[in-house]
Amino acid sequence: MLFVRFTDVPDTRIQNYERLTFAEAVVATHDLHQARSEEGTSCSGDFRLFDQKDELLYRGTFTFGTEGTYPNLYHQVKDRVQRIRMKKEDNAKKMWILDEIESETPQDYKHHSVRSNPIMSSTYQSRLTRLQRRLIYGAATVGILFTTLFTATQWFIDKEAHAEQMTGGEETWLDAYEQALQGEESSLIALLERKDRSEEEDVLLVDLYLAEGADQKALELTDDPILIETKLAGLDLADKEKLERLQDFQASHPTDEGAFDIAALEQDHETVAKTENVEWTAPRVSAKVTAYLFLKDIESANEWASKTNDTAVQEKVDNYQDSMAAIDKLSEKLKKTSSKDTSAREKIQATIVAKEIDLQTILYSD
Repeated sequence: MLFVRFTDVPDTRIQNYERLTFAEAVVATHDLHQARSEEGTSCSGDFRLFDQKDELLYRGTFTFGTEGTYPNLYHQVKDRVQRIRMKKEDNAKKMWILDEIESETPQDYKHHSVRSNPIMSSTYQSRLTRLQRRLIYGAATVGILFTTLFTATQWFIDKEAHAEQMTGGEETWLDAYEQALQGEESSLIALLERKDRSEEEDVLLVDLYLAEGADQKALELTDDPILIETKLAGLDLADKEKLERLQDFQASHPTDEGAFDIAALEQDHETVAKTENVEWTAPRVSAKVTAYLFLKDIESANEWASKTNDTAVQEKVDNYQDSMAAIDKLSEKLKKTSSKDTSAREKIQATIVAKEIDLQTILYSD
């Protein structure tokens, strides 16, 4: 039998930290998703899937309402678990999870009938409604790593504040956290590798591995190439270095997400624009919008920009449209200006060049 615990759900119609059976969680997510859709709102919350022994089987984020992809938890877990590539020896566990969710989910909740997103174009297929989802895997990995380390260190300091002195072991841990905050992760990795870790420490260790460039170790800890690839794409690295790491990872663990992120870095705008079936994180939506702008498909760019809460994305489209309109207006003015009026024509042409430079700045801005 499977169990679910939700955390960070802002809507009180689902109780955080309550141990629910999988069937109860399916019904709860279905009801809240429908309610939020009818209200025209959305929210997200994390969840963890356990077995009877409280062994963690899967973790993720579920989005309720207008921004959601799945009608209930059954569809999300089934979709994501099926897509996880596992070692042969772990495939039996994967199949067991799929069998369990199939047997424990009430039949009525297995139908993929989702109310259409009111801000989606009717030309899109339902499988493309993965827009404006909260970034499942968090912000850029370096940002996550710093925040996690800072929080962990502060917790450790607070915990020891009432003690007269720290033991040698405690000092070792605190020193390791402080070194990691300064970009030296090896000591903390070594300490974490030697202990029985909590779920949060597993997450931290994954980010530490990625910060050190140990992508394969990070994958071995999660068995989820989509998660690792998405974290890789979020690293604060130079484009060349990031591209090389993504290409290396894609060569051994190919995913649609990897192909998309590589195409975005290589500025393969046609591939980015036509790609459909990936996990739509905020950076990927932004890349999609930029690709459509390069292809001068303003309608599609506007449509995709409307799916994200990132105001910078919509501002980019608006600024692009304003610059294009200004260039068109100046071009018309140039046509109507007499060829004999050399001074006036030169001023207009110089303004057009300046606007075209602005346009390129907009396109290449993050």
